[in-house]
Amino acid sequence: MVRFSKNSNLSNVFLGIIAVFVLGVIFVQLKTVLMPFVIAILLSIICKPMILWLRNKGIPMFAALFGVLLLFSLVLFLVGWVLFSSTESFIAELPGYQSKMSVIVSDMEAWLISMAERLNLQVSDFKWSDAIQLSSVTAAVTSGLGSFISFVTTTFLVLLFMLFILASSGELGMKVRSAFPEQYADWMASVLKTVDSQVRQYLVTKTLVSVGTGTVTWLTLWLIGVDFPLVFGFIAFTLNYIPNIGSTIAVLFPFALSLLQFETLTAPLLVLLGLGSTQILMGNVIEPRIMGYSLNLSPLLILVSLIFWGWLWGLWGMVLAVPLMATIKIVFENLEPMRPIGKLMNGPAH
Repeated sequence: MVRFSKNSNLSNVFLGIIAVFVLGVIFVQLKTVLMPFVIAILLSIICKPMILWLRNKGIPMFAALFGVLLLFSLVLFLVGWVLFSSTESFIAELPGYQSKMSVIVSDMEAWLISMAERLNLQVSDFKWSDAIQLSSVTAAVTSGLGSFISFVTTTFLVLLFMLFILASSGELGMKVRSAFPEQYADWMASVLKTVDSQVRQYLVTKTLVSVGTGTVTWLTLWLIGVDFPLVFGFIAFTLNYIPNIGSTIAVLFPFALSLLQFETLTAPLLVLLGLGSTQILMGNVIEPRIMGYSLNLSPLLILVSLIFWGWLWGLWGMVLAVPLMATIKIVFENLEPMRPIGKLMNGPAH
């Protein structure tokens, strides 16, 4: 029987905490390079079948890579154009939203004061309506636009990393067989193929569902007449990678804007009903059927990963958190020594 002393266990705990802290510091300091590299790996997994299909058709590698680069550049240009033009329109419409918001806050303030007087409570003379300043909202929007432009500049690294990763597509299995003995090489190649297939299935399914969610969100808001439906569609697409929290935010943002835009509650209620139904249908019905299986990540693990990666890399860290955890879980489940950890990452059994 192997016995471990309490001092040894305590030392291991402290060493683990120190290791996590050191890794966190490294991830934060190297965010500019590591985050684009992680995004490039995930995108290359999704695009790998396209490259291999073009190669099987006899198209040279440089032409296939140029096609992928052209496609991503086009998508990036369209997204940037939509967001930039919508931001300009939002700034132009901001005074109207400002006045409506001030009226709503003033009405709520008057109602709270009347309720406090009925209950014989003392209220301060602070005017909440004075706290809503057009300049501060405009500054926030401008800051957000600057952050977006800064992010666009880093996509060069994403595309560069992705092109180098895709250039070696299909070679890993051959390298493994040439580097290891046959009895080990076949097993390793099989594990790599399984992991690659399952990770790609998850990422492609999640991306397709996110595209569907964003498209339905855009159409719903456009039919109701809510301002900036394309922007909210893009937000719904992005936030769909963040389970529960992201879908809630994707519904509340357009709902809040509709409250400011329309005089009655009919349109806001339609927004809440339409987008809420879309999120439930996509997340609980369509996605499991397309994927063919449930990844069943622990809700606690999802929350911890969102906090951890959000702390490291901000909003985009939260977007990448669940795909990264899902990828790690798939890898662990296909490696015999790590399989118990993969099982511990499961959520409650249904």
